[in-house]
Amino acid sequence: MGALTILVLGAVAMIGAAPAPATGDCTGEPAATYCLYRSLAPSTGLVVSCRNDRCRVGHYYGQPRDVVWFSPPPGMETFPRPEVIWLTATLAQVRIDCGHPCSVSYFFEVTRHRLSDPRYAVLAVDTRRLLIAAADNRAIAIRQMFTGREVLRLERDWAPAAWLGDVVSTLHFDPDGRLSFTWLRGTERAPVSERVSVPSIPRS
Repeated sequence: MGALTILVLGAVAMIGAAPAPATGDCTGEPAATYCLYRSLAPSTGLVVSCRNDRCRVGHYYGQPRDVVWFSPPPGMETFPRPEVIWLTATLAQVRIDCGHPCSVSYFFEVTRHRLSDPRYAVLAVDTRRLLIAAADNRAIAIRQMFTGREVLRLERDWAPAAWLGDVVSTLHFDPDGRLSFTWLRGTERAPVSERVSVPSIPRS
């Protein structure tokens, strides 16, 4: 799936209130910065090193000088300046804007030393079950965060639109694990609200 064909929703919601991007502990001039985003676990975190808007992003265990740099997604040599969001004390989302309507996210889990492959068009995150909801052309795909395996795919009679953000107004995981979303149906653009059960593992 090419980055330029990824569709994203206009309203993005995580479980509960979406955490704000972390500030980071930064040094350097505005054009050349080095920032640490420490987790609450000892001696673990993320590093973002930028010159202008060309950045490297990585994670470390032990000392920041031991950083392991992320590989940029296909079609990108470096990263634009990312947002680092600590979804929980030990789970981070690194979100990169790759040009409207494209976005790509990496997920870093401290406790199990796991880093996801790049995940495009992430719309919502279930931090308890480690699931993501993402736009996939004209569908919403719910996948396991780290394996990428699809557990549920939602296809509807969406109202005509160039991208799903024009017809899906809300989307979030509820505390019980269900997915709630509101969308516009068909040419009449009638609003529809749904709350669907989401499995944790693929059905087949």
